[in-house]
Amino acid sequence: MTNSAAKFLYPLAIIASLAVAYCMINDMMAVAAALAFFPLLIVVVCLAFTNKLWGFLLLFILNYFIPVLGNYVYDAPLGLLMDGAIAFNILVIICSFLTSKPNFRTITPDLLIVVLIWMVYCALEIFNPHMITTSAWLSSMRSMALYFFLVIILVQMSVKDLSQLKQVLAVWSVLVIISGLKVVYQKYVGFTPGDKHFLYDMDGQVTHIIYYGIRYFSIFSDAANFGGSMAMALVVFMITGFHTKQPLLKFYWWFVAAVACYGMFISGTRSALPAPVAGVMLYLVLVRDFKKMIPISILMGIVICLLAFTTIGESNSTIRRARTVFHHEEDASYIVRKENQAKLKVYMSEMPYGNSLGMSAGRAQNYGDFSPVTEIPTDSWYVQLWVETGIIGSILYFLVMGYIFIKSGITIFFRLKDPEVKGIAAGLLSGVVGLFVMSSNNEVFSQFPNGVIVYTLIGLIFMAPEFDRQAQERKYGIIHNSQL
Repeated sequence: MTNSAAKFLYPLAIIASLAVAYCMINDMMAVAAALAFFPLLIVVVCLAFTNKLWGFLLLFILNYFIPVLGNYVYDAPLGLLMDGAIAFNILVIICSFLTSKPNFRTITPDLLIVVLIWMVYCALEIFNPHMITTSAWLSSMRSMALYFFLVIILVQMSVKDLSQLKQVLAVWSVLVIISGLKVVYQKYVGFTPGDKHFLYDMDGQVTHIIYYGIRYFSIFSDAANFGGSMAMALVVFMITGFHTKQPLLKFYWWFVAAVACYGMFISGTRSALPAPVAGVMLYLVLVRDFKKMIPISILMGIVICLLAFTTIGESNSTIRRARTVFHHEEDASYIVRKENQAKLKVYMSEMPYGNSLGMSAGRAQNYGDFSPVTEIPTDSWYVQLWVETGIIGSILYFLVMGYIFIKSGITIFFRLKDPEVKGIAAGLLSGVVGLFVMSSNNEVFSQFPNGVIVYTLIGLIFMAPEFDRQAQERKYGIIHNSQL
């Protein structure tokens, strides 16, 4: 694809995305679907066979809108849309092998091996004696492991340099802005019929319209999912702005970060607050910016002390709710979670391999499993893993994620030389780690759209050494030419 074509098509994609957002906000779902999937689909499908990145961006965008489609297309197997998008991307990559020599320099075998080990374990859960139906296993297997493995392959085969990584971020930024527009509409105009279906037909009002106000959820499946995704985006785009030289683009990234910050707070999700704190502190360590670490640590310490040891701002519902993070003994939700985990510990002691994938809490009851363990809410990603894969699966998963985080951190800290590549990679890792920390209290890590976003970012982080090599080659090429 030529540069002139790209300059025309990227603004067109952004305008089309905003048009889709307008239609969705105004409950014009049929028009939104037509705008999103008919003319653009034809263009993207054609472009994908000349540039694999377009096919991956189609998958990335579709993944983002699956939660809101669930509020309008009831009980439809929307996961099949993702399966179709992934299959299409695989086809595009196979076709590219027929026309040009494949470049495997961006593939990172160690990452694929550790994720493959996790996927094999999840696949073997089909033999778990507690499994009732393969439908539950397949549904959980896809989001928990299969997408993890396939998305990493697709992103590493589709993105070839740092400029294309920035294109992925640009598309994500537009999606974050769309989420922000929808949540502003919810707050100041009202809920659409799709929103009301979630609130009143699916009993979402129990957790979203509560004593201190409304927890807004934008186009996501719930407020926690929305808040967690915005917390991750806040960290990634704020840090990316720090390492962008172009003034307009720098302020654009920071604008997106501000939108994400607003979304995080308006979601009313307390557990999202530690995500940016953990992400920023990790970033400062990775880039060895100890000068900034000291004042930022002091500032964060002051904020934490104000929340933990004072009653300043108690009249504000958001501050009052955030303060409960530091007063667990006064948080009824936290106390109930601990009681539930104590109950689960008794049952899980007899299930080292778990209750099988998809067989936890309400998910299991939807498939007819009403055993005692399914009557207890999991309330967090970690507990869901424990219930569905057992203590053995949980240990394996944390070993896999530990390898990913430690290897990424070591690579960023010691190997990367280019400041821009190092900064952006540190931002991506910090965003993922922040969401992972949040997942100790919410089931948001593998939900749509966060799962595919996380897997994409992990794949890109492991490609950073290749981007760094390309940057060094450009640098020395410039130096060499200047000496001629």
